[in-house]
Amino acid sequence: MVNLLLRGFIDHDEVALGHNQFRSLYLGFHPQSGALIVHDGHVAKVYSNGKLVYGYERLGRPPRVGGDTHAALTWSRDLLFFGGWVKTPPGMLEVKGAERLLRYQDMRNKYSHIHSIDENDRVEVLWARKWDDNIPPNHWYGEVTDLLYDEHDNSIYFTRADGHAELGLWRIGLSTRVAEYLVKGRSIYKMELKDDKIYATVYNPVHYENSAIVVYNTSSGEGRIIESFNFALEPGRSIQIKREGGQVVQVQNRLIAFYGGALIYIDPVKDTYTLYPFLEVKSPESERPSYVPGLRSQKVYIMGTPILPVNPAEGLREISARTTFGMLLRVDTPVPQILSSVGSIFGLTHDGNYLYVGATYANHTDIYTYRSGNGGLFSIPVKELFTKPWTPVRIMMHDGPYSPESCIAGWFGGIPLKGFTGKVLRIHVPRQVKLRVVEYTLLGRLIEDSIQLNSGWNRVDLSNYYDIVAFKFDENVENVLAEVALEP
Repeated sequence: MVNLLLRGFIDHDEVALGHNQFRSLYLGFHPQSGALIVHDGHVAKVYSNGKLVYGYERLGRPPRVGGDTHAALTWSRDLLFFGGWVKTPPGMLEVKGAERLLRYQDMRNKYSHIHSIDENDRVEVLWARKWDDNIPPNHWYGEVTDLLYDEHDNSIYFTRADGHAELGLWRIGLSTRVAEYLVKGRSIYKMELKDDKIYATVYNPVHYENSAIVVYNTSSGEGRIIESFNFALEPGRSIQIKREGGQVVQVQNRLIAFYGGALIYIDPVKDTYTLYPFLEVKSPESERPSYVPGLRSQKVYIMGTPILPVNPAEGLREISARTTFGMLLRVDTPVPQILSSVGSIFGLTHDGNYLYVGATYANHTDIYTYRSGNGGLFSIPVKELFTKPWTPVRIMMHDGPYSPESCIAGWFGGIPLKGFTGKVLRIHVPRQVKLRVVEYTLLGRLIEDSIQLNSGWNRVDLSNYYDIVAFKFDENVENVLAEVALEP
């Protein structure tokens, strides 16, 4: 890996009146100039080949914070587009409560936006939406969370998932500059275009709605929402979940949508949607899943293969030893492969020779600060992405009381073992109990075993397994501590 030091790039930059400590660096090569565009989405700055070219001067007044925290970036033949949100300036509201003074973020100067940048680094506002008095001052209109350019009608489809109003799927024509509201009422998050249909996840950050796949037909203008999925580990059963949404990618003629602790395998021809446990981790520290592949991050396709990050949990107000590392994932069929343990990765792009990574030591958490976290750009030779895993990985899968109704229908784990040579399950139980183990691929092949566990620590050799493995008990267990240790 080679660190790319950009001219004028500051490791710890001002974020104005307090915000989260992470650093979201979103990347793309301009389709005409070839310049490496870096959207420093936490401190509201845009760089072109290391030169600062925009600081959101076209929206509001300084000081400014934000830009994008969800990886909204795309391009046409001539322009690169970036979207998100910005506060210009940020502030705090003080409300007198019954027992103490309450403080909230002031959203009255918050914009949702889409910008374009041309080959001469000129930046233009394509669309913007500012707070108004139709919503409370601590609420905001949906942030732009993903962009998808469609050359067929020279328009940009964009999602708005993080906010209190105007959430859903939108489209804006580049010639008309008119925005249309296509699918309303759901926190539609990340998208992939397959033939004439858009397939999307929902964000659902507080788990108040069912996780879903949104399907929008760009030809007919019709939208569908699928909330029940075939459960791969128990054929014949359908299942619903309420989890946080991540990226959706295309692999051959299938799509894979990621949610916290699960992935949904989509066959667009048969119109089937099958759910598999994937990196399902139960921790007493947070009700949110620990890993959501593609949350707040870009994806790339290298030689037709999707590469995306798996960032650690962001629902914790305290830094946790269980979730202080992320992972880089290569989405193969029939089994995705973990490449490495990493920090938090938000930005990805490539030039055919190198994968460029925008990384930071801290994930998006509720810890407030006056400085953005230390972030940087790194380059990885493309050939390194198609090898065995680079680093050992150790995943705490379960910590606490177990119930067959917990996790995903009782199943936890969903750990992809592909490429690792050392594979061990360490599990502590309070008494003798039988553990079910199922190995599976995304092609639907299931092989189930059972293991008799003794009271105390048990070491289970997983070397006979190669694909994805998940675990389940058929009864309540007072306390289960389980981890998988993987060696390249």
